[in-house]
Amino acid sequence: MLSVTNSFKIGTAVLNAEPSNDFSCEDNQIKLYLRPKPYGHSKFWRHLLGMARYLMFLQNRRRRIERRVFRDRQNPLDYMDDESLLLNYRFDRQTIFNLCAELEDGLRRPTYRNQSLPVSLTVAIALGYYASGSFQSVLGRAHGVTAMSVSRSIHSVSAELCHLHEHHITFPERQRDIAKVKQDFYNISGFPNVIGAVDGTLVPVIAPSVDEPLYVTRKGFHAINVQGICNAQFEFQNLVVRWPGSTHDAYIWNNSAISRFLAAANLNNSWLLGDSAYPLQTFLLTPILAPTTVAERQYNACHKRTRCIIERTFGLWKMRFRCLHKSGGYLMYSPQRNINIICATGILHNICIRRRIPIPATGDDNNDDNEGDMIQDDGYCNALQQDATGRRVRDRLLQHTFT
Repeated sequence: MLSVTNSFKIGTAVLNAEPSNDFSCEDNQIKLYLRPKPYGHSKFWRHLLGMARYLMFLQNRRRRIERRVFRDRQNPLDYMDDESLLLNYRFDRQTIFNLCAELEDGLRRPTYRNQSLPVSLTVAIALGYYASGSFQSVLGRAHGVTAMSVSRSIHSVSAELCHLHEHHITFPERQRDIAKVKQDFYNISGFPNVIGAVDGTLVPVIAPSVDEPLYVTRKGFHAINVQGICNAQFEFQNLVVRWPGSTHDAYIWNNSAISRFLAAANLNNSWLLGDSAYPLQTFLLTPILAPTTVAERQYNACHKRTRCIIERTFGLWKMRFRCLHKSGGYLMYSPQRNINIICATGILHNICIRRRIPIPATGDDNNDDNEGDMIQDDGYCNALQQDATGRRVRDRLLQHTFT
């Protein structure tokens, strides 16, 4: 390869025939030292100048090409003990292995080209995000992957978990299951025939680019309004995750599939318990707004102690998965991806409850941020939506149980 060497004399260049792997002339130096003489050989000098510039172009292009760097990935299942896994990922080792086996068909890459992430590391990254709500760059550095890989892991695991919701979030339909749920609720405060408690909670999200005003809550932040029904064991029996934060609880309930299911089913004196934001129906009992008798006050007290199980369930859910809690900031993805994350954590919450996995003591603020979020014009809404048949059911319950 020919290399051009700078000369001390302007307008003169020396050609060195020895091989060289480096070309060190700057563009302005080429123009200075290879400027053609004003007499003779101008065609030769123009050709040499063009060749020198082309060699510089090739050299700079080689310098701009960056080699791919495969980082030293750190799979927490390889070096963490169960206590550390529980603290950082909210699950013990065996449960994480079970999750990997359940999600493997949907997460396994068809090829190992480009050093694709193993299923165990993909699941661990997603669990780390659910548990902390941390930034993708922080999780990437902790696991030795890029922020883009973290994003793909979160969304792929969330989508796969949502496909399993029918196996993990189920409403009781068999008489044996319904009888057990009723007995568990009755043991709380003596309120009979309760098959679930219903309420709503707000999950903070980033302002979406489409229909942004619909997501602004009455408290001034953007959120998704989640309706949940739970049993006395803090398990979700039903989740509705689709409505923006400005939507009223009663509207979500009236447009939900579970409401239509209960209206069409023959429940034989079985009902849910809801607060005064919900309509009074034969299968949904609400508090009495202005109790005057001893029986009415006793009904309200038992109703409150039994119904608050759903508020405690929301609290446990957000304590376990801080990406949903105000202390974790807010979900920073598109509405559909945020919905998938919320549904996925609901499924994981039920898995934790059934396996009796404790919530680690992290030292964070463990107060539920749901209190006061759903305070709307409840009295007005309840007075307008009281069903006459529902009122007769409640009056009969007052007469037979609380008198």
